[in-house]
Amino acid sequence: MTGADRRAGGRGWAVLAAFAAMLLVAGLAVLGLGLARGTPAAGQPSAPSPPAVAGPASPTGPASPTGLASPAGPDAPSEAPSPEGTPAPARPSPAAAPSSGPVLPASAPVRLLAPSIGVDTPLIQLGLQSDGEVAVPPGAPGSPAGWYTGSVDPGTAGSAVILGHVNAIGTPIGVFYRLHELAPGAEVTVVRADRIAAVFAVDRVDIYHKAAFPTVEVYRNADRAEVRLITCGGYDPATGEYLDNTVVYAHLVSSHPA
Repeated sequence: MTGADRRAGGRGWAVLAAFAAMLLVAGLAVLGLGLARGTPAAGQPSAPSPPAVAGPASPTGPASPTGLASPAGPDAPSEAPSPEGTPAPARPSPAAAPSSGPVLPASAPVRLLAPSIGVDTPLIQLGLQSDGEVAVPPGAPGSPAGWYTGSVDPGTAGSAVILGHVNAIGTPIGVFYRLHELAPGAEVTVVRADRIAAVFAVDRVDIYHKAAFPTVEVYRNADRAEVRLITCGGYDPATGEYLDNTVVYAHLVSSHPA
């Protein structure tokens, strides 16, 4: 067995171990990507809504598991991002599963464009915090979306995960506040560090209540190049919380020089 084989095998066991942990813990993938109390952005669905994922953004505590604590005032959160739940799954190997459809070599993403909803954002890299939980993007107005580095590079076989806030501190409009408006067939482009633009077509947009978030469906390693865009949804004006998460599923259809 070569060194490369041993490394690939190790990654495979890490993925299996993380997957087993996911099956044992309920609600592990509830994402807190809504920050502030107040009126949601125009067109943002209010609760009750179809099932979506977003952890609560209550001022009394952090969302789970990738939620920011709610702001103590209009300018800053009361504390640093404080995700809760189980550790994130280990980074899968793009070559671990046979692929169907076009695939690209590995290269980190640097920008995301979704013209039909007015998104043109840089992508920051989101790793794990010291407690083993996934980090989240900053909550300040104008903050970018982020690519979770524990997922595959967009364009390689597997499921790349990109997170963005639905709102921002002191404003109802975040980078993904119109994510729920994406329609099947809409194009989402990820520009990568290798100067290749990977073009994805939206398959569907699902909304899940946080208590019924389908962890395996969202985070499983697909057999083709796919991307998941995730934010909050299901705003409840009575509590100022986001009760759901919105998840966009899309697959790679083409690529071209950026």
